[in-house]
Amino acid sequence: MTRLETLVRNLGAALGERAASTAVARGEVTLVVAAAEYLGTARLLRDDPRLRFEQLIDLAGVDYLHYGNGSREGRRFAVVLHLLSVTHNWRLRLRTFCPDDDLPMVASVTPVWSAADWFEREAFDLFGIVFEGHADLRRIL
Repeated sequence: MTRLETLVRNLGAALGERAASTAVARGEVTLVVAAAEYLGTARLLRDDPRLRFEQLIDLAGVDYLHYGNGSREGRRFAVVLHLLSVTHNWRLRLRTFCPDDDLPMVASVTPVWSAADWFEREAFDLFGIVFEGHADLRRIL
């Protein structure tokens, strides 16, 4: 079993029904969860010994309005995290879509990874994504 297969198996065992989808492409794993499961999933990804994603590498807002020349259907805004497990030496992309395009909002993951503070402020400033529970969500620029 390859490392990626092991990671996908461990994700399935730890998350169960929380995972909306898990995909492997170009040697990278992408996990998609519903916004309601986002914060709980983040905690589980950090704390479960089979996963141990101790480090947040990056967090970004994504606007899919013109993706695929506007032919894409579904939610407009997403939040994407890139995570690293130092313990297991593997990486993961975690994506969640904001349930409301008019007021994009998801939970803040700063209680899980304090490094998310600045990244969430940036996504708020550039895309208007509100991170519920963020202690200092204000414009940067």
